[in-house]
Parts: sequence; C-alpha cells; structure tokens
Amino acid sequence: MCAILTEHVWVLNRQQRCDLDLLLIGAFKPLTGFLSSADYHSVVEHMTLTDHQLWPIPVVLDVTETFAASLALGDDVVLAREDQTPLAMLTVDDVYEADLQKEAIMIYGTTDTRHEGVAALMRRRRWCVGGTVRGLDAERLDLARRVDFLPLYRTPAELRARFRRLKQPVVAFHTRNAMHGGHYALTQKAQEEIGGHLLLHPTTGPTKPGDLPPAVRLKAIWALTQNYPLQPDGSPSVTLATLPLAMRMAGPREAVWHALIRQNFGVNYFIVGRAPADPGKNPNRPDGFWYPPYAAQDLIEKVQGQMQIRPLVFPEYAWDPKSSHYIAVTSASAGRVEQLSGTTVRQMLQAGDTLPQWYAPAAVRRVLHDTYSGTRRGSVVFLTGLPASGKSTLASALNHVLAMRLDRPVTLLDGDVIRRRLSKGLGFSREDRIENIKRVGFVASLLVRHGGVVVVAMVAPLAEGRRSFREHVEPWGDFVEIYVATPLSECERRDPKGLYRLAREGQIAEMTGIQSPYEIPENPDLKIVSGEHTFREDLNTVITLLEAKEVIPRLDEEILAAIVTD
Repeated sequence: MCAILTEHVWVLNRQQRCDLDLLLIGAFKPLTGFLSSADYHSVVEHMTLTDHQLWPIPVVLDVTETFAASLALGDDVVLAREDQTPLAMLTVDDVYEADLQKEAIMIYGTTDTRHEGVAALMRRRRWCVGGTVRGLDAERLDLARRVDFLPLYRTPAELRARFRRLKQPVVAFHTRNAMHGGHYALTQKAQEEIGGHLLLHPTTGPTKPGDLPPAVRLKAIWALTQNYPLQPDGSPSVTLATLPLAMRMAGPREAVWHALIRQNFGVNYFIVGRAPADPGKNPNRPDGFWYPPYAAQDLIEKVQGQMQIRPLVFPEYAWDPKSSHYIAVTSASAGRVEQLSGTTVRQMLQAGDTLPQWYAPAAVRRVLHDTYSGTRRGSVVFLTGLPASGKSTLASALNHVLAMRLDRPVTLLDGDVIRRRLSKGLGFSREDRIENIKRVGFVASLLVRHGGVVVVAMVAPLAEGRRSFREHVEPWGDFVEIYVATPLSECERRDPKGLYRLAREGQIAEMTGIQSPYEIPENPDLKIVSGEHTFREDLNTVITLLEAKEVIPRLDEEILAAIVTD
C-alpha cells in the first residue's frame, strides 16, 4: 500500500473506469495514460499519435471545468472508483479543452446527434486532463476488477501465455451483442481459414442504449461456445474471455481500434464483418447504417501495413432455407436467405414471440427468452426546465397515460417532492444541487433495472448533475431527456408559488433563473416550449417521441383522449 499525498481526487465514471483498467493492463498499448492535447489532436486528425504510431480513437479523461482549473502541470491526481477507493495516480502533463465538433466530424463523419456515438460525445465534458497513469496497489486493483467487471476478464499477459501454450494461430471475434447462428457460421469459417484457435472476446463495457445487458450477452455467448467442436486431442477450440471496453460506436475507425487492442492480447488475426460498431437507426438510409456496410474492411486494409495483426474480412451470413445452413450473402443468394435484425429480435422477445429455430442454437434462444420473459428493460423520461416552465404538469399527465397503457410499474419522481423527502437538509449550492440529482438518479436506476418506467420532473439546472443522472440509468435502461424550454419571462408571469417575486425582492437567494444559472441542455431528445401549442399537442409530441425510440408501444388515441382534453 502507498500513502496518497494529493488533494486532487477524480471519481471515474463507467467509461473512464473501463479506459483506466485497459490502460493499466496494457490493452491500450502504446498508450500509457490519457491523451495529451497534442496526441488528442493528432489522433482526431490523422489516426496516429504524435510519434506516428497508429491509434484511431481518442482515449481522454474528461473532467469538469472547475476541476481542470484547479490543476497545474506536474500535479498528481488520484483516480478513484465510485465508492472513492483509490485505484491509480495520474501525473498531469496537460490540461486542455477538446474540440467536440471537430472530433465528431473526424471520428464519426457527422455531428448528427441521432447517431448514438455522436450523442454520447456531445454529452462529454470539454475539459480534459492528459498524463501517464500508474496503479497504486496491485492487490487492490485485482480485487476492484473482480468487483467491477464480469467474470472471464483476462489480461493481455494471461491470454498471451495461454496462446503460447496452444502453439496455434489465433483469430479474435469482437461483439457487443449476443451471438447468433450467423456469427457461429462466420467464426467457424474463420477458424477453418487459419487452421487455429478462436478467441471470442465480447465487450462487457458500456455500449449504446437499447443493447442487451452485458451479463445477458455473456450468458448467451457462453451457451454458444458449447456448440464449437473440440480439438482432436479433446481440448477446446475456443477461448471465451471478456473485455470491459467502452464502445464509442465509431464504425470503421473503431474496427481498426478493436484490431489493435486484440494485437496487444497476442492475437494473429481479427475478424472484420459487416458494419462493425455502427449504431444503426440512421433515418437517412434505407439500411439504417451510418457508414457503408463494408467501409471498415476498406479502412483496415488501408492501414494494414501499420499493424502486426492481420484482418480477415467476411460478408454477412444469413440463413438459407434451401440448404438449411447459414451462408455468405451474395447478390445471387440475397433473395432467398432469411435474417432477423437486432431490433426485430428485441421486439419479438418483448412481445413474447418465439424466435425461429434457425436463428441460434436452442441454448442461446433459451437465454434470450428467459431474459425477456421476466423483467424487461426499463426507461426514464426526464423533463427538465426552469421553475414554472410546465414540466411537472406535463410529467404528471404523461405518468397517468403510461400507467394506463403499460403492464409494468410507472413511477413519477417530482423535484419538489424529492426535496421534501429524499433530499431534506440539502441546500441550493452547486454541490448540494448535484448531490440532490445524484440521489434521484440512484433511486431511478433501482426502479429501471427491474423493468420500471420512471417519469422525472426536476429543474436540474446543472449539466454535470444531468450527466450524472444519465450515467446512473443507462446501464439498466433507456434515458430520454426532454427540455421544457419555456422562457424566463413566461415562467415569471405564471409564478404559481411566488418564488420569482420573492427572489426579485431579495427575500430568497439562489433562485434558478435569477441568482443561479440554468445550463441549457445542449442535445435533448426533445425541446418543448410550454404555451406555444395546446397541452394535448405537447403531450402527443412526447408520446410520439417515446414510440419512435421504442421506449413504449404505440398508444391508443382513445386512451390519450380520455386523459387529456383541450
């Protein structure tokens, strides 16, 4: 154990926790810490570090502006778990402001926040701290890994040693989803091509809202591994290991990144299929992709000379009823094959429909059906805005509609009630405001992880607090942010509790919108100005959004009409 002699402590969020561990174990080699400004800009613009080594994705430690301002070059920063347990020390080499717009264009090719990767990027803090990281205590780090990450997590040193004993070439397969029959056929084909061993290396870190929980993905993949044939000597032909990688959903660039990471694990080949790390749901393309389906294969071939690992490129595999096998989809076979999109599979499971036998082996289908036959994925609808903006009224009506329509618990969390009950004793300083919303986020996450739908109405004036709330919820369910953007003048005109009048008269302090700022959400899912349209039209707009995001099934018009009238 080592003494910690620093006043600077940064509590890591989920992505940062994953990034730190992969830095410490060498999975992000040649990186030894979070990127400095020079390396950040070089990665964004050129896909290389300043020393010209290939590295396509920024790995940064984003912090609040206040924390950034407190640092000087050479300072030590303790990086801690959510429970404040110190894990590592960062020595500050650089403090800088990232260019998120430029990063979006260069990394993702768009600034459209309907792209899940871009939306997550735009929620990131702009200020970053660069510097080398070092673990504080090996025993504590090992214990933290066992607590924070799913089983079967193996370090590069562990897998390299295993592969040396095998004395076979190794091909790796990355996935953020539960594997199905097409994946099984593709990976078997890859094994045949190299005449060697297969590493199934699913990510169990944060992915994108709507994806299966990591534990479910892992259970389904574990079930699939039982179908792979054994080696002639009776030993397994497949290794399953987990990787707590936080997906960026950056398409072709991310595919290169995934290959470089597997290179650090001692892998010889990396499978590159159709549309890797593409978040989908692009409304401007018939196929829903944000990138050409095989753009990743083109990019990884282009940079092949800068890597030791070799790509194996494959087309999409789909079920052929005629031959009763999965086959590579070509122009000749495209008309006769059958396949199910991830969205279709999720909708079938949620509806209680049975997946076809050809979709995946029986054990895999059983895991998926068992998951959805119990608690379903929950969600939070989060309404934020100035006091008297109309968010609580809208939230209450929405709560009634959902309670009548859904066959699961719906809970309303109102900011005023929370202040009296859960957060009694907290004031309105910046720190207390953030603590207040963290408490609500924690409660909401408990409800959501058990399949509940939570409607939240809070002023939540600070972007940092709203970000913390989202981070509590998104591992377990969907998060929809609605900004009720009623102008201050209209809020003051309404002033049902007389708070604005008291603030103007100096009788109360720290009133949001008067003495304390309201930080406007940069990328809400929906913006509503109360009073511009009828109340029913506003409610309809919210419901339409929730239907589009598949948070709720389509609502019957007669139910809506029964709840709200003009």
